[in-house]
Amino acid sequence: MKTVRVHGACLVGTDAELVTVEARFIEAAEGRTEILLSGLPDPVIRESRGRLQCALSENHLYLPPGRLYLNLVPAGRRKAGEILDLPLAIGAAAAAGHLDPRSLQDVLLLGELGIDGRLHGGPGALAAAALALEHGFSRLVAPVAAARQAAFVPGVAVFACQSLSEVAGFLAGSGRPKAEPIGVADSIPSPSPTRLGAIRGQEVGLEALSVAATGGHALLMVGPPGTGKSLLARALIDLLPELELDERIELTRIESASGKWSKGLVSRRPFRAPHHTTSYAGLVGGGSPPRPGEITLAHRGILFLDELPEFKREVLECLRQPLEEGEISIARAGVQLNLPANFQLVAAMNPCPCGYCGHPRVPCRCSEREIWRYRSRVSGPLLDRMDLTVELGSPDLKELTDRPIAGTEAAIKERMQRVAAARERAAQRGAGVRTAELTSDLLDEYCPLSRSASHMFEEVREKRELSARAVQSLRRIARTLADLDECEKVKDEHFYRAISLRAPLT
Repeated sequence: MKTVRVHGACLVGTDAELVTVEARFIEAAEGRTEILLSGLPDPVIRESRGRLQCALSENHLYLPPGRLYLNLVPAGRRKAGEILDLPLAIGAAAAAGHLDPRSLQDVLLLGELGIDGRLHGGPGALAAAALALEHGFSRLVAPVAAARQAAFVPGVAVFACQSLSEVAGFLAGSGRPKAEPIGVADSIPSPSPTRLGAIRGQEVGLEALSVAATGGHALLMVGPPGTGKSLLARALIDLLPELELDERIELTRIESASGKWSKGLVSRRPFRAPHHTTSYAGLVGGGSPPRPGEITLAHRGILFLDELPEFKREVLECLRQPLEEGEISIARAGVQLNLPANFQLVAAMNPCPCGYCGHPRVPCRCSEREIWRYRSRVSGPLLDRMDLTVELGSPDLKELTDRPIAGTEAAIKERMQRVAAARERAAQRGAGVRTAELTSDLLDEYCPLSRSASHMFEEVREKRELSARAVQSLRRIARTLADLDECEKVKDEHFYRAISLRAPLT
C-alpha cells in the first residue's frame, strides 16, 4: 500500500497550523496490529492510538494484522491537540484500504474521537476554517459543534458529522452530511442592561469614563474602598461601540482557541478582571502548549486590574509591550507566537495600604514610608502609560440615597450618544486609529499647541517632572475632550481639563 496523506490542523496560540498525516500500512500474515506514531506528538496525541483502534473497529473499519505507520508533518515541530484524532483515523482507514486516497486531497478534517467512534468538538474550529481557506481546501469536515463555529468563515464548505462512520461514508460518496450555515439570529447581538444607572455621586469618574470610551485611553482610578471603582470599570463596557462582524469573528476565534466558546458568535466586548494572584503566564499567555493569556482574552475589550499594587511587579511590567503595540510576542521551546492583545487597560487602587489616606472621615493608619512603598510597587514606566489618573472620593449619604440626574434613563442615553458622536467625529478625521493611538505627526495636525498652552504645558512639565510620553498623552486627552464638546479645534480649556484628569500619584 502506498503512503496516504490526510490533512488536519493543530492549534498554536490563537491560530491553526496545517498538519499532514502520512499513513502507511504494512500487512503481516498473522499477529496483532501495531500502531507507530511519529512527528513529535504530545501526550494527548500519543494516547490516541488506543482510541483509534477502538473507534475504527466499532465502525467496521478493521485493521488487519501488521504495522500502521502514522507520521505528522512537519516532523520538526511539536503537535498538540485532540482535534487531530479524526485525520489520524481517516488516514489509518485509507491506508488499510477502506477509502480511496484521492477523496482526501481537498478536505481538511478535525475532531476528537471517542472509543465508540463518535465525534466530539474541540477548540480552534474558526482558526482551522481560516487555515482551510488560506491553503485552498474546498471542504472542511468537523463535529457538529465545531462545524457551527467554522461555518462563520465564508469561502469554505463546512460539513458536520456525528461519527467516524459518517465521515467515511461522506468521503466515499455514499453519504453527504449537511453543511452548517450561519444562523440569522447569530448575526444580531441582543441588548444588555447598562450599569451606568447604578453609579451614584461620581461625576469625575463618569467624565473619565466618557473620555476613556471616546479615545481608548488607559484609565487608573485611585480612591478608598467602596467608592465604586469596580462599578465604574464595568460600566465602561456600556460606552464602547458595538462589535463589527469581523471583530465578532476575531473574538470568537480567540475564545474558541482558549476552549471557552459557546454557541454563536461573541456579541459583547470582553471584560476580563484577573485576580492579583494571576501568574505571568496567566496574564500574558504561555504554558505547554502555549495558550492565550488574559491580555489576549481581553482583545478588543477591557482588561481591569483591581488592587493594582497587589499584582507582582514582573507581571505588571509585561503589559508595557502590548500597550504600545497591541500584541504580545511569546517564544517557547522553538515556537514564536504573536498573540493579539489590543485591549484597553483600566486599573484601580487604594491610596495607601489601609485605603483611607485623605479620607474626610476615616483616619489613615499608614506611615509616609508605608504609603511610599505601597505606591512604588507600580513602576513609573507603567504609570506613565496611564493616560487618565483620577482620584475618587467617597459619596455622601445624600448622593447615595437620592437618585441623581446622571442616573436617569434619559441622561444615560444622552451620555452614550455624546460618546458615540465624539467617536464618529474622531473617525471622520481619517486617521484610522483611536485618539489614544495618534502619532506625534498626527497630534501636530489635529492638536496643535497655542502659545498660551505651550507655556502652561512647560510649567506643568517642570512641576510634575512629566516625560515626553506624558505630555503627548495630555494632548491626546485634550483632543478627545474637544471631540466630546463638538469642537473642531482644541482650546486652552481642553488642555486645562486634560491636566486635571491626570492627577499626580504622589
